[in-house]
Amino acid sequence: MKSFSLDLRKRLVAGRRRGQSAEELARLFGVSKRSVERFWKRHVQEGTVEPKQRGGYRRSRLEGHDEVLHQWITQQPDLSLEEMCERLSKQLDIRIGTTALWHRLEKLGLSYKKNASRRRARAA
Repeated sequence: MKSFSLDLRKRLVAGRRRGQSAEELARLFGVSKRSVERFWKRHVQEGTVEPKQRGGYRRSRLEGHDEVLHQWITQQPDLSLEEMCERLSKQLDIRIGTTALWHRLEKLGLSYKKNASRRRARAA
C-alpha cells in the first residue's frame, strides 16, 4: 500500500487547523478518520506530515561483531546456528534469529561445517 501524498496530508492538517472535524475531513477526502487523526497528531508532535521511510536498508545487530563470529567458527567448526544464537545472547547480549544469523554469515563469506550425522543418507 502506498503512502498518502504529501499534498493530501497538508490539506488534512490545514482543515483541522481551520476547525473541521476529523470525521468531516475523512468523508470529504475519502480517507479514514484514523488517518486524519494520525496526520494531525504527527503534525502537532513533530511539526511534519511527511511520510516516514518505508523499507530500505536495516543495519544488522551483528555489525561490529564479525571478528567474534569468525573466531567462534574457527574454534568450533561444527557449531550450530542455534548454539551461536545462544552464545550471542549470553556473551554479547544480542538476541537474533537463526535466519538473520545465517544471512550475516553468508554475507561475510563464513561457513561452518555441518555435523556428519545430520547429513542426508547417501548411497554406499
